Amino acid sequence: MTSTLIAPGTATGTPAHRDANVRRWLAAYTSSMVGDSVYYIALSWAAVQQGSPAQAGAVMAVSAVPRALLMLGGGVIADRFGPRRVVIGSDLVRCAAGLSVAALLFLTSPGLWPLALLAVVFGTVDAVFMPAVGALPARVTTRDQLARVQGMRGLAIRFAGVVGGPLGGLAVAIGGAAAAFGLAGLLIAVSVPLLISVRMRELAVDDQAEAAGGSVDAGDAGDAGRTRAVVAGHPAQLACVPPLRSARRHRPRPRKDPRPPDHPLGDLQVGLRYIRAHRVLAP
Repeated sequence: MTSTLIAPGTATGTPAHRDANVRRWLAAYTSSMVGDSVYYIALSWAAVQQGSPAQAGAVMAVSAVPRALLMLGGGVIADRFGPRRVVIGSDLVRCAAGLSVAALLFLTSPGLWPLALLAVVFGTVDAVFMPAVGALPARVTTRDQLARVQGMRGLAIRFAGVVGGPLGGLAVAIGGAAAAFGLAGLLIAVSVPLLISVRMRELAVDDQAEAAGGSVDAGDAGDAGRTRAVVAGHPAQLACVPPLRSARRHRPRPRKDPRPPDHPLGDLQVGLRYIRAHRVLAP
């Protein structure tokens, strides 16, 4: 009876939590997120030790500014070079920066300038890392397991928030800020070989066929319309964009781009136009 109720082609494959490829990706993501949490503990402690509370606050703030300003552009970079390549490169840069500051703090007392520089580097790299890592779940599993993978990703984020803080505090208590930065760098380094071993899947064939059509019909379902827009446009920029649930959609009139379609700024304009035409994101 069950087999007769299931339409052909809807049978699910290996559950995400039993897929070795997904588990490698999840381990890499969790290790990187725990390293991030430890890094922020180390940065705040080192900044307070090297300067006044106001200066420490300024160091923490300069990490957020480039991330906020450059994130959409980071999505363009992830789309052009591939999200996995961008995530691996970002982890390598963050690991090297954290370990370098750890060595500097261990050997001398350099003041606030290397901490401010580290904060800027981390914030800039995060602007590229976050859109790229948001585009990876659709490439490590099948569509029917995507909700499970996103749930596992949310669990990893919560786990990193719960474990990273105490772990960073323990590292500071044992070896000071240098030990905490070193631990953060090592945790991020663990994610690199795991990510290299993860196999990427191609996007679904029907999504690619729909993307070739280049239009979103008013009668399509919300999720299908979103998938088509993501595939045809820029998945790393739009990975966290919610679907339009209304049956009617506003179609922006075609405009002539001032730059060729393959230009990075042209890609950025496509993403901005998508946001402007979206009834939820635009306001």
